[in-house]
Parts: sequence; structure tokens; C-alpha cells
Amino acid sequence: MDYKKKLKTRLYIAITYIVLGIGMIVYSFIDKTPNDFVSTFGILITVMGLVRIRNYVLLAKNEERSKKQQIKETDERNLLISLKAKSTAFSIYFLLLGIAVIALSFAGLHEAAKWLSYGVLMLVVIHYICYFIYQKKL
Repeated sequence: MDYKKKLKTRLYIAITYIVLGIGMIVYSFIDKTPNDFVSTFGILITVMGLVRIRNYVLLAKNEERSKKQQIKETDERNLLISLKAKSTAFSIYFLLLGIAVIALSFAGLHEAAKWLSYGVLMLVVIHYICYFIYQKKL
């Protein structure tokens, strides 16, 4: 993918974050039950989107900075490091979720353990779907 297209895609994703965040904030005000989690999460997603848009604008304005970032993102060593970090993070997160399911079950919180198990299952399914898609493409 062309680097400029990649940046545009990131801009659209950032705008989507802002829209989702604002939607969550509005929902928390419309909802009759107090839910600080939804409004706080909405604020954080909105701020994250704004920061990403700021980064996009800074890259778009400065050609030298944009070239340096492009080289940084397309360097094979950096790509390998990023891939290994994602793989390790996924493995650790998966392990922690499994431990949490067992701990919640022992604590008698079977409903929470069940929903966390569904989350673990969803991660595994998404992983295998992505694996087979990339196996066909690459």
C-alpha cells in the first residue's frame, strides 16, 4: 500500500474513533442509569482520535518528518520487531485471560468467567481466520 494512502486510512480510522467516542459520551448522558465507565471510555477514545489526527497533520505538513516516518515504518528490522512484539503481547494476554477465567471460576464468579471465556474463544477464532486469510494472500 502506498504510504500516503496508509496515512489517509489512519486519518479515517482516527475520525471513526472520535465519532465512536462522542457516541459513547452522548449515550452515557442519554442513558438513565449512571455509567461512568462508558463516558470515561468515550472520552479516552475521543482523545486518542484527536491525538492521531494531530500526528497525521504534523506528518502531512512536514515532508522531511514524513520521509523519516515512512522509512521507519518500512524498514524490515522494525517490521520484524513490531511483529514479534505483537505476537508476544497476544500470547501473554491470552495466557492472562486463561488464568483470569480459572481464578474467576474458583471465586464462584461463573457468569464473569463464562463471558471472559467467550472473549478468549473469540480471540482464537479471529486469530485463525486472519491466519488463513494471510496464508492465502502471502
